[in-house]
Amino acid sequence: IDAEHLAVVVADVSGKGVPAAFFMAISRTLLKSNALFLREPGATIRALNDQLCAENDQMMFVTVFYGVLHLPTGRLVYVNAGHNPPVRLAGSGATLFPRGRNMALAVMEEQEYIEGEALLAPGETVVLYTDGVTEATNADNALFGDDALLAAMAAIGSDPRGVVTARIPDQIVRAVRGFENGAAQADDITVVAMTYRGPRL
Repeated sequence: IDAEHLAVVVADVSGKGVPAAFFMAISRTLLKSNALFLREPGATIRALNDQLCAENDQMMFVTVFYGVLHLPTGRLVYVNAGHNPPVRLAGSGATLFPRGRNMALAVMEEQEYIEGEALLAPGETVVLYTDGVTEATNADNALFGDDALLAAMAAIGSDPRGVVTARIPDQIVRAVRGFENGAAQADDITVVAMTYRGPRL
């Protein structure tokens, strides 16, 4: 956004195919425009929701986790609009962010979107993902779920060589593939990992 603020976002659109891809492309474009102008996550997502509601003949909706990280301090202000809670990894401990209380986007106009806040210490990692991770199934139709995700993250964090952020998405996807054990992928998977390195000196 500027020299001191970094925006991070993961979203998931309802439906499949070209209409869903088109709706997500519109959402992405509008989000980037709003983020640069409005700055605060609550205001940004509120404006985006109203814009998407105005032209939604397909009756689609979008879940989104949108956060703005203040680089000098590690303060992460975010809005979770119906999306999966991110994982916070500190050392060998992995925990979920609080569950979002906000509605998904493009469902109802003039919604207020409540912000959350987390203060990241240098070395802490935040992992955002879509429900294709936690809702992956095996041959017995069991879900991968939150517990398996946290276990996979904790295993990454306990690596004595330290966390290599760029490898985290691949490691999570490999954990999902191992759980599926040949079963067909149920949904799209997106994973984004971000490690706060502390203020620049």
